[in-house]
Amino acid sequence: MDIVTSITRVLAIGLLFGAGLPALFAVGMRLEAIGHGDTGKEPSAGPRILGYVLFAIAGLVIAIAILWITRQTLYYYFDLKIFPDFAYKK
Repeated sequence: MDIVTSITRVLAIGLLFGAGLPALFAVGMRLEAIGHGDTGKEPSAGPRILGYVLFAIAGLVIAIAILWITRQTLYYYFDLKIFPDFAYKK
């Protein structure tokens, strides 16, 4: 049963990063285009700001993912713990 749980977690993360982030970025691009009036509609600040917020969320997720991947190296060389203690090997 432990294998099924592990496979489910890997599948969920794969879907999130594999399809979720590009979809979030695409929605942000569309909102930014609508906000600038590139779709034939009147320019508006609301969709443009929401698009920038979605870009920021995507960038934040990417930055956290890079830090997660490098967490052991950062801890080993710089004694820097960014995440809770359970995330580090003893």
